[in-house]
Amino acid sequence: MSESSPPPSMLHPEDRPDPADETGPWAALALGGTLAWVALVAVESTYLASGSSPWALVRSAYTLILAPGVAAVLLQDARVRDATVGGIGVVRWLYAAVALGFPPVSVAYFTHQYSRRE
Repeated sequence: MSESSPPPSMLHPEDRPDPADETGPWAALALGGTLAWVALVAVESTYLASGSSPWALVRSAYTLILAPGVAAVLLQDARVRDATVGGIGVVRWLYAAVALGFPPVSVAYFTHQYSRRE
């Protein structure tokens, strides 16, 4: 890319380079958030007494931070894909809604996305 040409994000979707380059870090962020969510749920259920301060901290972290974060990542990934390779429509909102309570659904989302691309 020369200095005078605009960045790919400013180009029309048909004029952009290979769509695979436009996917962003969303899969990695979703995977990291999901793994952290699973780890905190395991710690809570195995080691922490219900109602204690550490239990409340861990539960708040995975319920109020990680789960909505994974849902937002799924929506952002779908927005990027809609602009480049075609999205999965309303189904993305269902995935994001389920991810608010159960972030491991992101694995199903990315499986669905990658099976559509091939």
